[in-house]
Amino acid sequence: MTHERWQEIIERVKKQSPQVESGQEPLPDGVGHREYIELQSALGRMRLELWVRPRVLEKKTLYSHRMHSAATVQYKYDDNEQTLTLHAYRWNEAQNDWQEVGVESLAAGL
Repeated sequence: MTHERWQEIIERVKKQSPQVESGQEPLPDGVGHREYIELQSALGRMRLELWVRPRVLEKKTLYSHRMHSAATVQYKYDDNEQTLTLHAYRWNEAQNDWQEVGVESLAAGL
């Protein structure tokens, strides 16, 4: 996924459905952010998210040699490069929550 492709998807969705809600919010783990767009489609209420994170350069696991102590993981991130990941969700009325669906199955519909 690229930023250009994400903008194409947003433009196409806005043309097809005038009632869209979009925005940006931080990711739960605090590293990066997600851009989202919510829409009403033939499949129901949908949400597309583009997760923007810095590229991981190094992952270091720090162990303690004490009993019952947890290992910690330290990440080193690139300041210039980013990774982009597309996630798609469908609203589940029964659970009152978003449920992830396969992006590949939606690609044909967009």
